Amino acid sequence: MNSIEHQPNKKAVGVLSIGHLISDAYGGFILPIMPLIAIKLGLSLAIVGLLHAISSLASSILQPLFGYVSDMINRRFFIIWGIIFSAIFISLTGLTTNIWTLGTVIFLGSMGVGLFHPQATSYAGHYSGIKINKYMGAFTAFGTIGFALGPFLSSILVENFGLQSTVYAIIPGIIILYCLYTMVPKRYIKTDHHPRKEINFAKLFSLKRILFILLFIAVIRSIVVASFDVFMPFLWTKYNISVIFIGTLIGLFSFLGGIASYIGGRLSDTIDRRTIMVISLIPAIPCLLGSLLLLQNLPIISFILFVLAGFLIMSSTSVNLVIGQTAIPENAGLVSGIIGGFSWGIAGLLLSPIGFLATKYGIATVLTVIAFIPILGAVSTAYIPKEYS
Repeated sequence: MNSIEHQPNKKAVGVLSIGHLISDAYGGFILPIMPLIAIKLGLSLAIVGLLHAISSLASSILQPLFGYVSDMINRRFFIIWGIIFSAIFISLTGLTTNIWTLGTVIFLGSMGVGLFHPQATSYAGHYSGIKINKYMGAFTAFGTIGFALGPFLSSILVENFGLQSTVYAIIPGIIILYCLYTMVPKRYIKTDHHPRKEINFAKLFSLKRILFILLFIAVIRSIVVASFDVFMPFLWTKYNISVIFIGTLIGLFSFLGGIASYIGGRLSDTIDRRTIMVISLIPAIPCLLGSLLLLQNLPIISFILFVLAGFLIMSSTSVNLVIGQTAIPENAGLVSGIIGGFSWGIAGLLLSPIGFLATKYGIATVLTVIAFIPILGAVSTAYIPKEYS
């Protein structure tokens, strides 16, 4: 009997999904207020870039390691402590008084986000049972929506009450911590076919091809999303678009991406998973290009295409994770860390050279090139074995 062939635990999946929302809200919390923190502490753009690299290292690059350990212990340890770390330390960012304390709280808070994801994804996959496509789609969608809400909430706090008000961000963390502790089982028992054990490196190596393909597709998606999220606001600023409107566009891009991830998960019950991934990637290309080329003369159409691009390209996020967990269910935490975390870490580290190229050749030129790279991801889906689709 496969480890997912059982009835879902809706309560556990629901609480884990809300936890995912709050964890990812902490992940995006400091983005809009970083300029104010930089002014307060006298930080250069180079230092700000380094801080984002530190955040990416702690929250994403280290996720496979956290996934490896979480698969070994098979307890909710990382789920609980991930929320504790992110809630406490991200909430302290506005109170820091020097670069060293800021770097420390960003690293520890981001590490909390990284701790939470692999094990929470593994638990959500297990408790989704026979409804794994549906509920993993919801779980992934909640995270994306949370990442959209984080910057919105931090902007409201700081705009109305100052940087010191970031401390109040600890409140939702405390609430979800209680819910996770009381509603999610301390551990789950794997079936006889997939007993708890150390990482099966032999099986990982035998499936290296599909893991590489899934990681490659995830990295492609992450590069596109991260690049447009970070650099489009600079382009909009050149056209005198208001900060509030820019924030709304970025929020909608992530929010609708989260909704699309859920829809993609539901559709994968009836449509080939590889087909969903192609539909997700190829139509996003003209939308991304249109958001760039029409910005000057048809800005409203440009904004609509930008948001639509987010909806499309994120719609296969949960499908990626489900394929990985289906291939290696006994090491679901490690696989989730690689596909869902490491890919974003790679994209985060690449933002620095992408920014250098944007400075040299122009933001629009670089983003135009990046808009075409989903083609590589779509082509790669042809190499996913049919039994996982």
